[in-house]
Amino acid sequence: MKIRKAFFTVLLIGCVAGNINSQEKKYTFFGSYDYGIGNIPYHAVGIGIIHNTYATNASTTYDNADVNGDAYFENGVLSDKLNLNFTGLEILYKIPVFSSKFDVTWKIGLGIQSYSINKDFNLLGTYPSHNNYTLKGSIVTTLAGVEINYQLLKNVSIGMETSILPGNYKKLTNADSPSYTYTDNVTRLSSGLKIKVSI
Repeated sequence: MKIRKAFFTVLLIGCVAGNINSQEKKYTFFGSYDYGIGNIPYHAVGIGIIHNTYATNASTTYDNADVNGDAYFENGVLSDKLNLNFTGLEILYKIPVFSSKFDVTWKIGLGIQSYSINKDFNLLGTYPSHNNYTLKGSIVTTLAGVEINYQLLKNVSIGMETSILPGNYKKLTNADSPSYTYTDNVTRLSSGLKIKVSI
């Protein structure tokens, strides 16, 4: 899974100014999972339903920085909590390799991906303040990926999967300030181990 560096938008509290003498970054990750149901009736082409979710949070601790442009240097913590959820239809193309127990499955999908990020600004110093807001939005997007599977039991296989999910958002909104829109590009490569149960 792609590890995404922490980012923060300071549109609500001004532009970043001054020098940062020291900065410590701390990242914690929840990870991602996906599940789907489908059927491959002709051993080559099939359709399915897929759901993929991704969640991560990151925080940045800063020291002696003027992050809100008021000419005062403060200490504090900036943190983000991001959640992405993709649900859609996929077309599968399965190719047996090596033996009947191994296969490579290519897939493409189309669906809706929702976006939610909570931003928390905790400023300490001359004029301490605490701001917290959430940006939300959704887009129609695609998914493209490949799986390598091994048939462990009659209806159970294990393998590896990787896929790319574009995520260029141009109209994210804050419920407290709906007249303003924000942008973010969270295109990501999702990879991991998987267990597939056929029904």
